[in-house]
Amino acid sequence: QDGFRYRAFISYSHADKATAVWLHRALESYRLPRPLVGSQTALGPVPGRLGRIFRDREELAAVGDLSAELTAALADSRFLIVIASPNAVQSHWVNEEIRQFKLVHAASGGATRVLALIPPDAGSAPGGAAFFPPALRHKLGPGGELLPDLAEPIAADLRPGADGRRMVLLKLVAALTGVRLDDLTQRDQARRQRRLLVFAGAALLLAGVMAVLAVLAVRGQAEAERQRAQSDGLVEFMLTDLRRKLEPVGRLDVLDAVGQKALAYYSAQKLATLKADALGRRARALHLVGEVRDLRGDSAGALRAFTEAAGSTAELLARAPDDPDQMFDHAQSVYWVGYVAWQRQEFAKAEARFRDYDRLAAALVASDPGNPRWQQEQSYAHSNLGTLHLETGRYPEAVERFRRALQIEQRLAAGRPDDAEQQWQLAQSHAWLAKALTATSALSAAMRQSERELAIYDAMLARDGGDAKARAGRAVTLSYIAHNLMLQGQYGQASSLYDRAHREITALTRTDPANQFWQESALLIDVSRIHTMMMNRQWQAAAQAHQPALAKARAMLRLDPSMAIWRRDGLVPLRWMEIALRFADRDRATARRLMADFHRDFASQRRRGENGGEWAMVLAMEGLAAQADGNAAAAERLLASAMQALGPSPTGWNAAMKQYLARGTPASAPAGMAQATPGPSEIGYDPAIIIGVAGQR
Repeated sequence: QDGFRYRAFISYSHADKATAVWLHRALESYRLPRPLVGSQTALGPVPGRLGRIFRDREELAAVGDLSAELTAALADSRFLIVIASPNAVQSHWVNEEIRQFKLVHAASGGATRVLALIPPDAGSAPGGAAFFPPALRHKLGPGGELLPDLAEPIAADLRPGADGRRMVLLKLVAALTGVRLDDLTQRDQARRQRRLLVFAGAALLLAGVMAVLAVLAVRGQAEAERQRAQSDGLVEFMLTDLRRKLEPVGRLDVLDAVGQKALAYYSAQKLATLKADALGRRARALHLVGEVRDLRGDSAGALRAFTEAAGSTAELLARAPDDPDQMFDHAQSVYWVGYVAWQRQEFAKAEARFRDYDRLAAALVASDPGNPRWQQEQSYAHSNLGTLHLETGRYPEAVERFRRALQIEQRLAAGRPDDAEQQWQLAQSHAWLAKALTATSALSAAMRQSERELAIYDAMLARDGGDAKARAGRAVTLSYIAHNLMLQGQYGQASSLYDRAHREITALTRTDPANQFWQESALLIDVSRIHTMMMNRQWQAAAQAHQPALAKARAMLRLDPSMAIWRRDGLVPLRWMEIALRFADRDRATARRLMADFHRDFASQRRRGENGGEWAMVLAMEGLAAQADGNAAAAERLLASAMQALGPSPTGWNAAMKQYLARGTPASAPAGMAQATPGPSEIGYDPAIIIGVAGQR
């Protein structure tokens, strides 16, 4: 692309996002007709594909300049495509991107490389002023100022009765490559006709095959059964061996296709006629579909798939209550239903399902104590309940469950040192035990578990550098070691590790943006990384990292608002950090407004009996802000209210907060809290400390 990283930069108002998404995919996936590839145009040789197209995916801040990333992308783009609409005219950012592109490419005639596309819902108002931002309509002076001279942007039109999607795409491709539109249209039409002939031939062939199969089915039931057995075998391969080969790659679209194909096969048959093994495969297909939906952030769709699977496996277990295979299949369904409940922070429902799973796993081991598959199930059952105990503040129980799970995983891994999945399970057991030990203030023991986990991932990646699960695990482990260091007051080392974790998980999410588990991991790493910057008083760096993280958290919750863990561990901390950053920037008016919004949102939840600990956090932050303003009376009242909100016997984070609030008198507590180095038994970067530090800047 003659030194440019991107063929084009798409500039658009987020109200026109649907058109921008379509255009981005259409341009990047378009293949130019083979006879044209390599021919010379004014823009150079015609490529086989257009290459990379830049489209920003995050909301921009309400104020300020273009980010360094966007400015660099504009400079590195050969063309600019503007989604021209009334929304674009109202957008400060679209106008600024046009102006910046024209300025940075002024010496090379950049104004002639600005294209426009009118979206289908732009309306019918006449004249360019209704659709074209000022920087698009006018020529610019050397300093970027608008001149009276009007520009003449090239525009394609998606509105009803205008060009249509195919012609719009071809017009833009012609402009981006220098190919004559007539040549491109003729070649493209010829190619489409050839494809239709191929599809028609394939349809005829399929019809012939179906006719032959119908004849065979009429000739004898035995032959039909044989063919069904072959199909069942293929489905079994798809759900077992093929799935195991695909999972390390991390491509959700391919995994989803496997599950959907299997379900389509069984949907063509009456469920009442399915034998037990076929019903089991149908349940496994539903599990796969549910897992993919969960990873894509569709917890409601995942729950439907898992619940339907549980109905099938419960029926199978009722037919054969002592059959270990039926116990196993039903245990998987029960686990996944509980897992979705856990993600939604519905702990009572999750615990009921996890205890059912624990009971089934114990029955499996009792039926065949030497079976490694059943031992693995018992390890999973211990980990599930340990995770739940950790979430609900039952730390000693969590440690015991995780120790028992780790003992099983160590025995299994010792016998299968080259099994990547088994090694990954062992690493996960170390990870969960480390978290539980941290909660009980055993930081040195927790660090040893994290180091052993990291060594396992390193060994896995030494064997297969593309193992996506090991890469994700490594990034999360680096962040957890950083968390441990931060609890010990070693903020500099923690910051360096968080930066490494951030780079590694970000690189991974780019390979499959739909993978919401990776996106969740990236969000939580970002939150902790920004915490560390603030504890180091790196306010500017924290502010720069904060805005994209906040936009990511909001985007994820728009995708699936039911995911309470994304709200609790992502959006909520980022909101109070925004308040702290405003205090640090001495913008107290904005901090007060944000704090009032925060107070209002949590007060409504508090009235419904939710989030007692978070409500105490809000009151504590307000008390610290009052103390920073010199209002000792208000500080004393608010901090006392925070103590009351925590209740008589708080656990976990709430207990740590109460320890802080109990130090000295309320009037002196904020200063002590703001300057304190966290002890091992305390949460090292809670909102109270951060707001206090920021308020004293």
